[in-house]
Amino acid sequence: MTTKKISLSKLNTFLKLQCDNLRAAGLDASEYKDYIIAMLFLKRVNDQFEIGRIQRTSNLLKEYPDLSQEEIEEELEEVKAPEYEFFVPKKARWKIDYQPTPEEKQTELRREEIRIELQSDKLSKEEKLALANELIGLPLTAAWYGISTVLENVGDALSIALNALEDANAEILQGILSTTKFNAVNTKGEKVLSDEVLSQMLKDFNRMKLTDDQFEFPDLLGAAYEFLIKYFAESAGKKGGEFYTPSPVVHLMGKILQPAIDAEICDPTIGSGGLAINMRNYVEARYGTAKHLTIHGQELKDGIYKMCVMNMIFHNIRNANIQQGDTILDPKLVENGQLRKYDIVVANPPFSQNYTTAGMRFKERFVNWMSQKKQADFMFVQHMIATLKDNGRMAVVMPHGVLFRGGEEQRMRKRLIEQGILECIIGLPPALFFGTGIPASILIVNKAGAAERDGVFFINADREYREGKNQNTLRPEDIEKISYVYTHKKPLPKYSRLVKKAELEAEEFNCNIRRYVDNAPEPTPNDVHAHLKGGLPDSEITALDNAFACYNGLKVQLFDPLKEGYQQFSAAIAAKEDIKTIIYGSEGYAQAQKRYADAMHDFWQTILPLVENLPVDKDVYHFVQGLTEAFALKTAAIEDPLLDEFQSRGAFAQYVDELETDFKSVAASEWNAELIPEEDILESQFPELLAESRAKQARKEELEALFAEVAELEETEWNETDYEVIPKGRITEIKATIKQLNGQRKELENDVKILEKRISAYRKDGNTASITKLQQEIKLVQLQIVPLTQAIETAEAGIQRHVDLENEVKACASLIRAIEQRKEELVEQAREQITPEVAKQLIMNRWQSKLHSTINSYLEVHTRQLQQAVEELHDKYTVTLTDILTERETFTSELNKFLEELGYE
Repeated sequence: MTTKKISLSKLNTFLKLQCDNLRAAGLDASEYKDYIIAMLFLKRVNDQFEIGRIQRTSNLLKEYPDLSQEEIEEELEEVKAPEYEFFVPKKARWKIDYQPTPEEKQTELRREEIRIELQSDKLSKEEKLALANELIGLPLTAAWYGISTVLENVGDALSIALNALEDANAEILQGILSTTKFNAVNTKGEKVLSDEVLSQMLKDFNRMKLTDDQFEFPDLLGAAYEFLIKYFAESAGKKGGEFYTPSPVVHLMGKILQPAIDAEICDPTIGSGGLAINMRNYVEARYGTAKHLTIHGQELKDGIYKMCVMNMIFHNIRNANIQQGDTILDPKLVENGQLRKYDIVVANPPFSQNYTTAGMRFKERFVNWMSQKKQADFMFVQHMIATLKDNGRMAVVMPHGVLFRGGEEQRMRKRLIEQGILECIIGLPPALFFGTGIPASILIVNKAGAAERDGVFFINADREYREGKNQNTLRPEDIEKISYVYTHKKPLPKYSRLVKKAELEAEEFNCNIRRYVDNAPEPTPNDVHAHLKGGLPDSEITALDNAFACYNGLKVQLFDPLKEGYQQFSAAIAAKEDIKTIIYGSEGYAQAQKRYADAMHDFWQTILPLVENLPVDKDVYHFVQGLTEAFALKTAAIEDPLLDEFQSRGAFAQYVDELETDFKSVAASEWNAELIPEEDILESQFPELLAESRAKQARKEELEALFAEVAELEETEWNETDYEVIPKGRITEIKATIKQLNGQRKELENDVKILEKRISAYRKDGNTASITKLQQEIKLVQLQIVPLTQAIETAEAGIQRHVDLENEVKACASLIRAIEQRKEELVEQAREQITPEVAKQLIMNRWQSKLHSTINSYLEVHTRQLQQAVEELHDKYTVTLTDILTERETFTSELNKFLEELGYE
């Protein structure tokens, strides 16, 4: 049986739910983020504090075995005890097992008796007044059972707790927690967060034990905090860019700079700390420890500064020196009256800021003084250069404008290039950052080897990214390509090259990236002869030869000779749709798929010992490096490869990115069943249930598609012969008519019942004449009911199929919900029964399956691109100008003939 631990996905889901709950309470991201962070921290320090108390008790008893319980309790309240990461004072404790004195017990008992007596209606006003006075006079006890037990004025209790926690740990937390007011009120004097909302929040967090031994891997809490910051940034929109650099950009800058084990690192515009923490994570992963690393930073805005400090705490970074203030105006990271120097400086400063020289310190940083209005970009760069050691390196995100604008910015570029310290300029895709679509670049400054550097290496990566609805992102493959090309200074057509100083000088130090690495796509070729007379130009087919070479024999299946310089589609292609059929059904396609399937199988067998040994080695960095090298060797040996070197590297980078959390978890917690996705457990343990769920889901989607299709139809497009579903407006009318007819019928049926009761009364009196008359009336009413019944039955029969389908959708939805509830129970039960060996096999099966699916997705892109290229030939040249003219002449002739028949000559 495996030990149940908290996974990153589980914690992220939990935190997102808390955000959603506070949003539902009327708060936006800028308001609720502080509450979520504070509550997460409060629960975390309390849980760890309990571990510390247990450890301290054990240590005390080992050293002083004769200590009494009272003495132990006194020692446990030692604020500076080494067992405590943070000391949690009583007013901030989550739960306290408080033991009241006998007098306190008696007082509380009497207090409860009075409250019960006051609810009695039998007491006189005088008696109630006497009891109330007695209640007021009872002494308040010191009973306190922890914030998790508070039911009234919860916000006050939480705010008191945060203040107490901050005071007890002022060296680290001074000014960080006390500004979060859980008891805040709005302009109307109402609580921003009600007791009900906060009580539920406490209950939710109470179910989550946030101790180190409960996490699947050591830095799980830090990773969850990064998820929260990203979530806040996405919710905050434009303001999110003030404190968050997207993680793909962060990872790219880390792979470029690769800090040493003892590097001194600074981010002068640190924001929430993502760039600096990524550097630390890189060092810890590569070298096994980051304790020799130095992290410094400065942040202007108070709220973001606090977010950064908390980020360091959640990542268990205690030696970071984070200062608050304006980096340009008043740099705080100073040593012996001089700016502190660093091995690595990294930043994503705010773009196009104003600055002032009034009161500015360390003006000698700035050789080039930019316009004070919206041109602080290069001022940040100069500050960073001034804080670099003689062999230091830096990476900074900059807007493209600094690369080509004239004036002082041009002189700045000239100075950097002539000094040889501007090593590389990387053009990034547009819309990567929150709140701006401005394309950005990364400038790499490297003082090491500056004297020998004879140019600037340009990388134009602005066309390679994943497009998103509101924001684009760098894919793992893009990060891998940029970092590899930068590290190896590898020139690639339309992507990268070294530009010599002489060429840059000839261009007046204009560093517009496309001036040197133009990656604009080639214009689409058009053969005039082919457009006029038909045929497919040999030159355009030959241009696809590299792709065709991957699919043995495919080219001859698609094309036949036509005439010199031109070919035609083979007889098998009667329509454009046939192109796809031939490609995917070809032997060449099957062979290409098999080459990669065999290679991936061999690769997996090669790395199997590495995979199985991961929980023993616990070295994820070198594990991934080993896998990457083995993959590169295996794919390089594939004959007629579909993927080039960078596509292969990119595919594997994508694979590693998706499984990185798994790797960390296995390294830290071995083969834990919590890593197995729900679908995999159901597939292996409850295949029938999963099949039923999928079948019902598929049927529900099929039915919903029928209803959606009809909903899109114009009124004149629908007919009852072709469609089982009836348009919403029409079905509403029919149902209303049926309801109306049923109402009329019910009234008549009630009339019949009334008449029948009257007949029963007349029978008692023997009034035969009246009975006969009433019976005639009943027959008349029943005659009216008959057509109503017929109309109802006809209407119901007409919509019966529609109603059946509606009911089936509801039944499917209901059954799916029931299955989901059952699935959760079964999955949890199954997880508890899964042995580490079974978990290992299931996890490894998933990793292998993910490898094949990832590679296949890249192969599919290659095949689809070839298909689209051939289809483009079909679109361009299948219908010639001659065909169009002939068709026009035929149509004109038919039109003239028709007009003649009508008498128009």
